[in-house]
Amino acid sequence: MTTKRRFSLQARLFLPLVSGLWIVVILLSVLMYRHEKASRRLILTNQLELFNSVLMSHIHTTEELSAYLHYMEDYFKNTPLKEVLIAVYDANTGRYIDGNSYKFNERNLICMNTDGVITGDEMERMTVDSIGFRKEDAFYYSTSMSRDSSLVALTVMPYNVSVAHALTVNTYLWITIFLTLIVITAIAYISTSHITRNIRILRDFATRAANDRELMTYTDFPKDELGDISREIIHIYNSRSAANAAREHEHNMALHAIEERTKLKRDLTNNISHELKTPVGIIKGYLDTIIDSPEMDDNSRSHFLTKAQAQVNRLCDLLNDLSHMTRLEESPGTIATEAVNFHDLVASTIDEVEASGIAGNMKLSYVIPFDCEVVGNRGLLSAMLLNLIKNAAFYSRGNEIVIKCTGSKKNYYTFLFYDDGVGVPPESLPHLFERFYRVDTGRSRRNGGTGLGLPIVKSTINAFGGNITVANRDNGGLQFTFTLKKADPQQ
Repeated sequence: MTTKRRFSLQARLFLPLVSGLWIVVILLSVLMYRHEKASRRLILTNQLELFNSVLMSHIHTTEELSAYLHYMEDYFKNTPLKEVLIAVYDANTGRYIDGNSYKFNERNLICMNTDGVITGDEMERMTVDSIGFRKEDAFYYSTSMSRDSSLVALTVMPYNVSVAHALTVNTYLWITIFLTLIVITAIAYISTSHITRNIRILRDFATRAANDRELMTYTDFPKDELGDISREIIHIYNSRSAANAAREHEHNMALHAIEERTKLKRDLTNNISHELKTPVGIIKGYLDTIIDSPEMDDNSRSHFLTKAQAQVNRLCDLLNDLSHMTRLEESPGTIATEAVNFHDLVASTIDEVEASGIAGNMKLSYVIPFDCEVVGNRGLLSAMLLNLIKNAAFYSRGNEIVIKCTGSKKNYYTFLFYDDGVGVPPESLPHLFERFYRVDTGRSRRNGGTGLGLPIVKSTINAFGGNITVANRDNGGLQFTFTLKKADPQQ
């Protein structure tokens, strides 16, 4: 019994994959944010340092210094750096020389005494030639010393709205990150859906394979490696299923053939036993009567012996027919064959029948081409015709027997043998070629038949590669249609 799944396979693939991708993107975004913010801070402090460096490189007199400071103040008036504070001090005494230091005091940015001198502690905090951000005072600063080490320039940028805006990472970065997350989520969903689609089809295939054994075809697999593997799995399954079905069919056919063969042997044994018991019983009865009646007159004794002899002859005919059939069915390859002119064979057989009177008052006629040559054994084909003629003479109660060739097709001639008698009941037609089968058992026995004449006819024709069927004629009588191989296929 399968346990209930909480999540589908796609969910178990999709959630870890998209979670991992989100974590990677978010971590990279944090790093990018920090790097961008640090870069913007560095740009700001570098600008402050640049101001100081330019100031200290080009200013040599206080007049030049004052003019430059006023120029810088006007230059940054309409920029994010408009509140930048610049002051120049004596490097030795810390005394203020020029700049807008009053703004420093207004904002409590730099500690000075009443004489405008930076205190020692403050000078230590403002290390010469340094840049940075004083978090406790909320400003960016830069200090630089002149070439002759006599002046110190201090540039300070208070942390205000303009600076905050300048340091803020661009909004497009967050939009890009958000769109990236959406895209990788969609890609992860499509990828896992593509993978699990094949697996779902294979699952359906496995369910069908467990419930039935019909051959299956799937054309929904994508044209990739996984789809190729899936199609190959189904191809292997179908091939093996077809092979197993074929083996099972062959096995069932073999079992059926064995059962049929066993049934035929059992029926044949019972029929032979029954057919043998009848003449043997009659012979025994006649002989017992003769032995038990020693005073029997010669005429009666002769009558009983004649009857017994007739049953012995019938018994011999039965055994000969059984031997003949066994040879035809079990060893057809050992029978010598030759080219037989069927016209001459039919003509000579009819002459023998008419001379012997076997057909009684029935008229025999034939329509066979003079050059009709078939593959067979002359003696066996003649016996086959005699059996057909005897069967019609004994049971048809007709007046005419006809043998004719109706034409040829490919490598075979087709022949008809029919009479104008009463035919047989339709239910008896499928059994006429069965051993010992009789339409009218009592009448057949009185006529002396063994019940093997028509089975011998069928076995003979089959032994020479032909076929035979039987049917009632529309105008009355029984008609046999049989084929025999041509001796010369070019005819």
